[in-house]
Amino acid sequence: MPSRPAMLLRSLLLLAATATAAQKRGLEAGGPRQVQLIQHGQCSYTFVLPESRPCPPAPPEAPGSSNSLQRDLPPTENLGAWRAQRVRQLEKALENNTLRLQRLERYIQMNLRARLARAQQHVVQNQTATMLELGSNLLNQTTAQTYNVEAKVLNQTSRMEIQMLETSLSTNKLEKQLLLQSDELHRLQGRSSALETRLQALETQQQEDLASLREEKEQLQRLLGSHSGALAGLERSLRIASSNSSLLQHQQRQLLESMQRLVHVMAQGPAPMRAAGQVFQDCAEIHRFGATVSGVYTIHVANMSEPKKVFCDMETNGGGWTIIQRRMNGSENFQRGWKEYKEGFGDPAGEYWLGNEAIHQLTSRGTYSLRVELEDWEDHETYAQYERFQLGSEAQLYSLSLTGYNGSAGRQTSLRLQGTNFSTRDADNDNCLCKCAHLMSGGWWFDACGVSNLNGVYYEDGQHVRRMNGIRWHYFRGPSYSLRATRMMIRPVGA
Repeated sequence: MPSRPAMLLRSLLLLAATATAAQKRGLEAGGPRQVQLIQHGQCSYTFVLPESRPCPPAPPEAPGSSNSLQRDLPPTENLGAWRAQRVRQLEKALENNTLRLQRLERYIQMNLRARLARAQQHVVQNQTATMLELGSNLLNQTTAQTYNVEAKVLNQTSRMEIQMLETSLSTNKLEKQLLLQSDELHRLQGRSSALETRLQALETQQQEDLASLREEKEQLQRLLGSHSGALAGLERSLRIASSNSSLLQHQQRQLLESMQRLVHVMAQGPAPMRAAGQVFQDCAEIHRFGATVSGVYTIHVANMSEPKKVFCDMETNGGGWTIIQRRMNGSENFQRGWKEYKEGFGDPAGEYWLGNEAIHQLTSRGTYSLRVELEDWEDHETYAQYERFQLGSEAQLYSLSLTGYNGSAGRQTSLRLQGTNFSTRDADNDNCLCKCAHLMSGGWWFDACGVSNLNGVYYEDGQHVRRMNGIRWHYFRGPSYSLRATRMMIRPVGA
């Protein structure tokens, strides 16, 4: 396929030939010239051509004269020679024009190549400048974006550094807390190890005590067996003597009757001066009627249908004390419910609780004082006495009311003086979110688990220390020492 410059050159040659022929005709015609503009692609070319004008009309001629063409033409006989000459002239002109066109082609080729080279260079320069301008713009935009990105990165880096510092501070705090907790854990582990050692020692001691108790039990059983044999022998001897002597039989009947009377008197109370049909309200009345021996008596509490068996202390501090609570050997279970604490339980000759309802009825009909006697495992005895003592009704949850403390059981009382309700394992009336009757055991005026509980678990000697649920009186032996024996007794003021 021919190149674009070759095609352009051929077109120019064709146009030049056409223009030359037209010029030749115009020159021969002798007429004026006209400028002809020819557009080829993006290039335009200008040619000067003779302007064709119509021939003017011929003037009238005289008859016998010829026109101008006829004047220019040779005679008829020379017409062939003239035409041949004219063709030679045209060929000569065409040859000259061909030479001119070749020179023009060479000139155009040289100039066109230079211009094309300059145009290409100019285009390359323009494109390079455009590319450089675009690159500069892109570089400026990239630089601005880079600055923005750098600023954002710096801001983000600053925030991250601040967060890392805060995290480091938090980590240091957590490490310190962890160290403190580790130290506390080590300390607790040490205490736990000491407690485990102590517990093992206590268990060993308990096992030894149980072994000694078993031995004592076996010894008692052997002793009882020997005594039973002796009694059986005495019984046989008595039967033999009874069969041999009617006098001995009569004495035996008298002895049996005396024993029955003694049992009846002991059941009714050791009041020798008791009048027939006399009813006593409390031990103070029995004492006023002449009873001076401490023991079990029968009283009739007002507003209660059944009589009550109580232990009366006729000796301590003037006598006449009604015992409402006694602990001495752990023979009675004090882990009872509300109803049992209300009605009372236990053996008046041993450990027992008189009953909240009986205490309420007694302290409601008169003014009573309260005396609390305590004994530890080192044979130390002490007491706490209150001038005024009263117990509310069941509807008032047997609330405690005390005034006028004195005694040797501590610089201050271990009982809350006013408004403390009674609580048991099935009736939580204390002021603690926990259930003190479950935590401390027994039934008592716990308040917020308090500093005393004389109805706690009974612990034997050697097991009575570090016991929060034992028989406690804080201001005597501390909050975790379980006492050996306790008594609570009431008496009318002035008796």
